[in-house]
Amino acid sequence: MAHDPLSPSEALRTRVGVSLAAVSLFVFVYSLLILGQILFGVWTVLVLTVGPYLSYRVFAALDSLADAAQRIAAAREREVDRDDRFDRPVDREDSGARERRTKRQTERER
Repeated sequence: MAHDPLSPSEALRTRVGVSLAAVSLFVFVYSLLILGQILFGVWTVLVLTVGPYLSYRVFAALDSLADAAQRIAAAREREVDRDDRFDRPVDREDSGARERRTKRQTERER
């Protein structure tokens, strides 16, 4: 079964999301008030929040692709097994019929 990835709002409701958001907010406020460097706070927020979320989404997409490839392979195996089990007699030619045909052809050639 394919995994349904979380949306950004759902990800923030998880325990990991809440803790990453809290740390990001703390570092952002610290960088603004204490260090006076807004760029440091922006980069930290991006690294702590957007980075893990994008990594999670990429992993979910790769998981979906692997699941789809497995389903395709299983369907092809079932198709091959079904074709092997239910081979139509029209497709098969027994050796006796082949021999009779070759005998008739040789008799006509004489």
